[in-house]
Amino acid sequence: MQEIIYQDITKFEEILNKIKKEWLDNLHILADFDKTLTKAFSVWKKRPSLISVLRSEWYLSEEYSQKAYELYDYYNPIEIDPKIDIETKKQEMTIWWKKHLDLLVTSGLHKKDIQSIIDSRLIEIRDGVKYFLRFLSENNIPLVIISANWLGTDSIKIYLEKEWFLTSNIKIISNEFIWDKEGNVIGFDKRVIHVFNKDETVLHEFPEIYSQIENRKNVILLWDSLWDVGMIEGFHYNNLLKIWFLNDKEEELLDVYKKNYDVVLTWDNDAKTLKELFK
Repeated sequence: MQEIIYQDITKFEEILNKIKKEWLDNLHILADFDKTLTKAFSVWKKRPSLISVLRSEWYLSEEYSQKAYELYDYYNPIEIDPKIDIETKKQEMTIWWKKHLDLLVTSGLHKKDIQSIIDSRLIEIRDGVKYFLRFLSENNIPLVIISANWLGTDSIKIYLEKEWFLTSNIKIISNEFIWDKEGNVIGFDKRVIHVFNKDETVLHEFPEIYSQIENRKNVILLWDSLWDVGMIEGFHYNNLLKIWFLNDKEEELLDVYKKNYDVVLTWDNDAKTLKELFK
């Protein structure tokens, strides 16, 4: 059942009122993409991430899928094991991401493969997100999407362009491929972004984006992972609201989320809730 759960509604309203008082010129949004702006479920079945579609739907080759699953089977237990410290996780995730990015290069990824994934409609924007994005665009509020997506910036841009959502206030930070003139991938930017290093300090490496938000000291975070609570580290903010989408293991994880975030939205909650914040 869809719910909106507050850690402390009085505190939430106090922070929101401060943000409203300083109003929109001082606000920016930080958001994940997969299963935050996009749906996690459809008719109670899990929606895949972009890379999951590529891996499972055989867009490249049997060899690619086999090797990608082997990497997943080895590194995913490290990613989710609560007994492994964060520094070890960061090191192992960097290795995993680089190996998979290398695999995509050697497996012959082409831009048309990304377009085919987008055209498959297996990835779908969360209900209400288009209204939220329109509100941000109309009020020129920067939305910075920081994604550990293996298919990178291009896949997010292609999706947003296809759905007519890509506006000038949206900035995307993700893994970057290098393409030849024919659309074949020939390499990738060595600044690898994975699930444990998506903190806002990465923005300092993107001065064009950072310059547009550094003086906007009110921040709203939109994410779906417990590990993304550190997204704001390294940024000096005045007011912060942390809004998380709990897409799975609700009974097991709800208390943990409530301790870390101001608002928890469960079961693909309608993102029109976000626009309602600014009324």
